[in-house]
Amino acid sequence: MAGEVAPEGPNLKEMGEEELWELINDNRHRISLGVRPCILLPYLRQVKVLSEVDEDEILSCHNLTNRCMRTSYMLDLLRTQGRNGAIALLEGLMIHYPALYTQVTGRKPSTEPSRFSGLIKYSELTEYLIRAVTGMQTELQEARNEAGRMSARCSSLESEVGQLIEQEEKSRHLQTENERLQRHLSSLQREVTKLKDEKCDLYIRYTAAIEEKLAINGRLHNLNLQVSCYDAQAMIARILAEKDALRIQLVELQEAVFTLQAKRSPRIQRQRSHVWFSTHKLPHTVHTSTREYRSNFIYVFGLALKLKEISWESPTSSSEECKHRKSIPVFSFLLSLSKTSAPPFLVRSRPKAIRVNGRVLSISLQCDALLSELTVVGGNKSGVFVHQVTEGSTAHSVGISPGAQIVEVRYEQNNRALKMVLEDSTLEEATWALSQVTGFCHLSLRPRQKDYEALLQQLQNTNTASGDSFYIRVNLSLSAGASGTLAVSCNDILHVTNTRPAGAEDQWHVSQVHPCQLLDLQSGAVPNYYRSVLCLDTPSEQKAVRIVSTGRQGRNPLWLIVARHFCLCPFSSEGPPSPSKSCVTLMPYTLVTPHFPPVCRPVLLLPTILGRMLDSKLANWQGFQLCVPEVLTSSEHAARLQRSEILEEVEPGGNQCFTLQGVEKVMKKGLHCVLPLGLDCVRRLHRSEIFPIIIFIGLSARNARKLRSKLQRNNQTEEQLLACAKSEEPLLDKLPCLYHSMAPGSWCDQTSLLTSLRTVIWEEQRKIVWYESPINFGI
Repeated sequence: MAGEVAPEGPNLKEMGEEELWELINDNRHRISLGVRPCILLPYLRQVKVLSEVDEDEILSCHNLTNRCMRTSYMLDLLRTQGRNGAIALLEGLMIHYPALYTQVTGRKPSTEPSRFSGLIKYSELTEYLIRAVTGMQTELQEARNEAGRMSARCSSLESEVGQLIEQEEKSRHLQTENERLQRHLSSLQREVTKLKDEKCDLYIRYTAAIEEKLAINGRLHNLNLQVSCYDAQAMIARILAEKDALRIQLVELQEAVFTLQAKRSPRIQRQRSHVWFSTHKLPHTVHTSTREYRSNFIYVFGLALKLKEISWESPTSSSEECKHRKSIPVFSFLLSLSKTSAPPFLVRSRPKAIRVNGRVLSISLQCDALLSELTVVGGNKSGVFVHQVTEGSTAHSVGISPGAQIVEVRYEQNNRALKMVLEDSTLEEATWALSQVTGFCHLSLRPRQKDYEALLQQLQNTNTASGDSFYIRVNLSLSAGASGTLAVSCNDILHVTNTRPAGAEDQWHVSQVHPCQLLDLQSGAVPNYYRSVLCLDTPSEQKAVRIVSTGRQGRNPLWLIVARHFCLCPFSSEGPPSPSKSCVTLMPYTLVTPHFPPVCRPVLLLPTILGRMLDSKLANWQGFQLCVPEVLTSSEHAARLQRSEILEEVEPGGNQCFTLQGVEKVMKKGLHCVLPLGLDCVRRLHRSEIFPIIIFIGLSARNARKLRSKLQRNNQTEEQLLACAKSEEPLLDKLPCLYHSMAPGSWCDQTSLLTSLRTVIWEEQRKIVWYESPINFGI
């Protein structure tokens, strides 16, 4: 307690050497812990119990690694000085460590000369004490100054802490308000989108109603004309049949005359007049029938011409366009019948050449090679148009002229009826399809003169290379070539703008696409589909990293135009050359479409063992929330299972499930939904147009060792983690969209892995999602 005075212990001057050192050794541990050698050494050197060499050895010896060892070694050196060493040590403690001195000796410390042993002279002692007191006062003043500074610093920090707390409160309030505004903005955007869809639907319904009304009026107006035309056609057929019968009768009579002349029968002279009459009267009959046919033909032709003018006009056609269409010689084959040199059997043997169906005109013709009689321009974006027609060809004679879009072509090959739809085909597809057409065929044409002229204007202004426009993902790496071939890497997205560039029919003209916007970047040429297939079959250091199977050998999965069981190939009608007899071939390109997901996409981490370890870490980040299972009744479970709304069951046969509604609920909050699920959930999410960010974390044995302790807490081993990664990585290439793969060398521990994940999620959120079109399979 304060004010207590330590009891007086034994007089040190009267104690012997062994008693003194026994007293010191009893308190050796206390002295080793509480004494700093550098404080006592000046006094011990002053009384000459230690030398300068001893001081250097105590303070600088490498074997003495801490203060306690140095103090203990100092006591050992003082022990060699006998009683003087002990007295000097205790006097040093009395001056510099008075409290410790009292604990060791039991005596109250005093600086009176009579209390010292006489090892030092009085004058030297006084001088030393003055220096010691002065030093202690200086240290005390410095300590007080330091305490004042620390106090001021503490006050300043307390003030800063108060300000930070206020700022944090304001930030929390602003963040809450920001989240509320974001949710409100998201709801407004959804409402605007809904209104736009409703408006678009109204426009479509309005347009359909207008077209239906105009079609009904046109049909009512044309009904009588059509009936008259059909009656006239029946009349023409009847007259042609009579004319053919008369011609056959004439031939039979002529044969009979020749037979009689050969027999030289006397009856020839008697029948000569009858034969002459028959052979001269029959042409007169034929001529009379022909005149009747011509008069009826003029009537039929007038009706047909008027019907043609009505059927080719549309509510949106301009007067100039209609005038141009009226000038097309669709019925020129009928005009040829009026000539005496046109044999009637040609008309009888040909099927009806024109069939009007809405705004599409069906034309039938006989040709040796259709593509040799006309050329086409356009593509899948603009449509394929007739560009040039050979003068005097069959295509020209039946009325095919530039500006008509080729919608469909039907013909026979090897006793099979084939139909090719060209409405959405590329220029490469259309050119190949038309090159296959030989013999009798049917063409379905749609008049689109304005669109055709607009396409020609674009081609002349070099605003576009063709009417082609679609996007593909590259499944192999190609190096740059000397002829302007573009260097591409696996998983690059390319915008194909011309499938048949001039002078390079085995190449496509493409542009690389910006990863975050639909912008064309560097342009160049790449091999077309079939040439790139040969690149896959050719041994090279370059490797197709993403392996996609078509399931049908020789089939180009990007082509749309052919009906089932018919193979497409620009090389021959039988299909492209293939070194393999397997029905599985690699796809160098995959047709994709862009999708722009909402602000916060769900996040799926793989492999699943590592993903389950990191899900809770991600869920603690701001802007993230863990997807939790829902408890469903048996009826709810069955209903949602039927609607494919259950993503995964917590336990097979249980009532806890991860549902599609749970993911959507988190997304509506403007948060990233962390999915503690496997790969099976991805396609179910895609069917609802939810595109998660899929991150595969690459692993090595070294990475796995870094996670050993966390794996053990989850009852997992390093071998199980590596096996899981090895089994799941090949399944990722079967997904209809890309994933992000982190290299094993990009992280070394859990902290660096989480930092890299945050960066990857931010980058993937900004990118366009390129989704494989379902047209790639089962064509």
